[in-house]
Amino acid sequence: MRRHSFYDGLVLLFVAVLLMAAVPAWAQLERDRPTPPGEPEPVTVFSRVANAGTADDYDSGHVIVLDESVSRVMENGVTYVDLYTIYKVLTEGGAQTLSALEWHFDPRSSYVEVAEVNVIRDGERIPVDVGLILDLPAPQRSIYWSDRIKELQLPRLKVGDGIEVVAMRKGYNYALLADDGDEPSRMIGADQAIRSDDDDRYIPPMVGHYFDILIMQANVPVIEKRYTLVLPNDKLLQSQVYNAPIYSRTHYDEENTTYTWWLYDIPPAPHEPRMPGNWDISPKVVMTTAASWEQKSQWFFDVNKNQFKVTDDIREHVEHVLAEAGLKIGDDPMKVAEELNHWVAQNIRYSGQTMGEGEGFTLHPSDMLFEYRSGVCKDIASFSITLLRAAGLNVYPAMTMAGSTIEDIPADQFNHCVVAWEKEPGDFVMLDPTWVPFNNDIWSKLETEQQYVIGHPDGVGELQEIRYSPPEESPLNVVHTATLSEDGTLSGTIHLDGMGALDSRLRRIVYNSQKRALDEVFAGVLGSISDAVEIKSVKHYDIFNFDGFMWIEIEYEIPGYAMMVDGGLEFRPPVVNAIKDHGYLFRAGAMDWDEERTTDVFLYYTQRLDITETISLPRGFQLANDPSVDSVDETYASFSQDAEMNGRKLVLHSLTEVKRRQFGPEGYDGFKKAIDHLDDWAGTTVRVTKGGA
Repeated sequence: MRRHSFYDGLVLLFVAVLLMAAVPAWAQLERDRPTPPGEPEPVTVFSRVANAGTADDYDSGHVIVLDESVSRVMENGVTYVDLYTIYKVLTEGGAQTLSALEWHFDPRSSYVEVAEVNVIRDGERIPVDVGLILDLPAPQRSIYWSDRIKELQLPRLKVGDGIEVVAMRKGYNYALLADDGDEPSRMIGADQAIRSDDDDRYIPPMVGHYFDILIMQANVPVIEKRYTLVLPNDKLLQSQVYNAPIYSRTHYDEENTTYTWWLYDIPPAPHEPRMPGNWDISPKVVMTTAASWEQKSQWFFDVNKNQFKVTDDIREHVEHVLAEAGLKIGDDPMKVAEELNHWVAQNIRYSGQTMGEGEGFTLHPSDMLFEYRSGVCKDIASFSITLLRAAGLNVYPAMTMAGSTIEDIPADQFNHCVVAWEKEPGDFVMLDPTWVPFNNDIWSKLETEQQYVIGHPDGVGELQEIRYSPPEESPLNVVHTATLSEDGTLSGTIHLDGMGALDSRLRRIVYNSQKRALDEVFAGVLGSISDAVEIKSVKHYDIFNFDGFMWIEIEYEIPGYAMMVDGGLEFRPPVVNAIKDHGYLFRAGAMDWDEERTTDVFLYYTQRLDITETISLPRGFQLANDPSVDSVDETYASFSQDAEMNGRKLVLHSLTEVKRRQFGPEGYDGFKKAIDHLDDWAGTTVRVTKGGA
């Protein structure tokens, strides 16, 4: 074997020293290498703010230059989120809007820490003392769950300033309480900075699982939005993009899979009358680690299965409620369900207080609710379930998204709790006591075509949907019987009756008014056709009686309603003009619809407006003109009318139907055409003369 000489050792040492000396030189060259001609300069917060444009480029007071988040999910489901945001002030109004920054959070499910805030001005960072952040109670109404706001007052801002924010959050998301950095070196690392011993409180309801709904748009323009999710490799993600293409990338290492979604140059969220929420129209990603709706269904059953204990007091109360309605346990189950559901709707007040752990997803126990007689939707549904079970019905809790779409991804896309009655195995009747106060339905027509998931011991394996409700299920029938005198005085009665959504609308008109003020309410309704209206009387059905449909009858007189013109009388169809623009009586007519539309129209319910006006004319008077307008029958709305004489009586009839609660802009022209023709009919002049034409 060859022996190494002293000389050999010196050579090796010399080579090693040369290599060690070369490393810093090589690193220096790589770190400071110049930018080749034609290549963009490295992106920094300063270049981002400088290149973000001015007020000439945007119809907005400020712009979000960058909105970046990195979410790291732990094995137990606790999520640490790094947040990096850059704003730019474009106008003085924008400076005012951004003068104080706010961070909303629910301390029962999340925690927020603001690490750094800087004003970017003239190529420099001006630090803002985050020690001045105030932790304040959030304004609350109806739900008092101790939500918080962190708020920081900024120094006086100038047009052109940037604002850089580095923050962190930990916890989990759930839809019930949803409100509706590109420089990695500045991302603090939330999993290290805010990790603490009390993280167990932030474990999500479905332990070990993650879900989120990423909405890409904001109320102002966004130049870049980027969302990164880091999941342990044993957690499998389901995700889908909706409403617009979104860039995405997936990569993995030995421990984690990293998902990234991003968009550039995002316009502000649109705002049009009667449009659905941004959840339904903005580019979004829905994601979850839950395997299926069946798993979600079983989880919701398991987490609440012990909350519906029927005590002796509750059973006695059920017997009392049924007895007052002439019923008993064991009678027609539909009548029993209706009676108990309505009792809960009318007697459990909507007011959410903190009652213990699990706010937002755990239903409270029945004995507590029986004592409090108040709660939010989940509590109202929970107590209805308890009463119905006491009466022998097989009922379960269910989750839905009131007023919005649940996409077919088993994420927590829920904001509302309801009741599922399993009449026969696999055959469910849905009840919602929260939405049917002063409504003789057991499920509001405002919730049709709405998806839901039932908490069931066997797991319901598919996303369910409430059936479509056609307009004839929510009619407002108006019968106007009047007499027209030769001096133009119009007097008579107007009878309104409604079913479905319109039963509720009519009841609420009465419920929301003092009894002695009902005359003034309907003087206001008829005041749209004449300030001279005199209300003689107002009668109505008992708003607390849900065995029949609601009706209201108004007796009135309007001196000088018809104008004397060239020996005849001229007037417009009176009741059509009084009702067509009233938001409670005809929702679709209460808006001044624009000529064009870019988003869906969302009206909550379909409706039929059926108006018959029978006017007895002065002796010898006949219809002297043809007031007709063309009929319209479009996909989402229709209108028709006719006018004829029947002896001395002039009969004016119109029928308007809105056929879908929600439809896209492609159907807007036809819808608007029908509403415009109703307006034309209301504006037409009816002329009557002695002897007619």
